[in-house]
Amino acid sequence: MKKFIFYIAMLFILGIVAYKLFFYFDKKSEQKDIIKNEAITRLSEEELSKIEDGDFILRRGFGFFSNYISKELNSGSIDVTHAGILIKRNDSIYVVHSLSSDVTDIDGLQLQPLKEFLKYSFPNKIIITRAKNCDKNMGMQISQLAQKYLAMHIPFDHKGDFDDDSKFFCTEMIWKILEKDLHCVTLPTEAEARKKFFFSMTPMYDTQYFDIKINQYDIKNK
Repeated sequence: MKKFIFYIAMLFILGIVAYKLFFYFDKKSEQKDIIKNEAITRLSEEELSKIEDGDFILRRGFGFFSNYISKELNSGSIDVTHAGILIKRNDSIYVVHSLSSDVTDIDGLQLQPLKEFLKYSFPNKIIITRAKNCDKNMGMQISQLAQKYLAMHIPFDHKGDFDDDSKFFCTEMIWKILEKDLHCVTLPTEAEARKKFFFSMTPMYDTQYFDIKINQYDIKNK
């Protein structure tokens, strides 16, 4: 019995070590790509001028984990891996988004200058969307709700429980605001369909829910 417990404990420890090592090397890989691409402009002045308060930004990130998301959670030529809400403050633009403490110093919601957020994106792999029928008032509401949750220090949803509003992964916050706060979208309610919906990036650029304001994938493929 003691040997069995010992082996279980060792397997548990090895599992934790392997988990930590994966994200350590993932971060190293990400940093290499950031340095390699740091001189490339991600959004032109014309594109920046199209951004409104409360818009959503999607990016294709670097690293092994992003590679998995890009292939498994998208459709067609689009391979975005992360999403956030754009906030305009005076003449500056910020992003409210949720990241795990495995990849950043803050676990959960954080505010980041757009310029910094874009460093972590592949060039020419950015999409900016706006909620369907969204006027300036609705955009302001989205922005205010994002900042409200930011002030609450909502942690990252490591378990992926998309109906637990006490924690958010990146797209979960966006759907929480649109579905439960503003009641401006109708999402699947059946358990399996809802799970499939939330564990996918594809709905984030579905024109049933959003107007596409900037799509660099279209430019790249022309």
